[in-house]
Amino acid sequence: MFPASAIWLLILLAFATALLPFLTERAFAFVPWKQQGEPDKNGLFYFLRALLAYVAVGAGCYLLSRPASDTLMLAVGVALIVGGVYLPGQVMAQSLKVKTFVNRLIEVTVFFFVVAAVGFALEAYYTNPIAQGWEFWAIFACLYVVMAYPGFVFRHLLRHPKKHV
Repeated sequence: MFPASAIWLLILLAFATALLPFLTERAFAFVPWKQQGEPDKNGLFYFLRALLAYVAVGAGCYLLSRPASDTLMLAVGVALIVGGVYLPGQVMAQSLKVKTFVNRLIEVTVFFFVVAAVGFALEAYYTNPIAQGWEFWAIFACLYVVMAYPGFVFRHLLRHPKKHV
């Protein structure tokens, strides 16, 4: 893969992950509280479940953001991210009917860090990583929110016909 195609891949990944929480009702992130339809358990259970998923995704992002010296570590990082993002949908597939706006916001935030980790992994593959200041993160966050805006409009601002059962 050439550096130019890697940048386009990263832009497409960012656009897809920014829209994904708004285009589907499937859960991509755990929240630290009981949601409607979930079984009654101790409140600490939901907090620890969300914390474990966030730690797994965070560890995967950290492993991807390191210089690409070990292929095994990159594979473990990808596996942690995929597991941390795929598992909530499998656990809550039947119980969660409609995601709340807070769930969608948490998912967009998690995907923001996943895209940043993939970007750092691509940067480490092609060149020496460069430390980024707050300006970079502010611009990246604004661009990511702009990429998520069409999904927000589709989900929350457009009128959808009522589903007749």
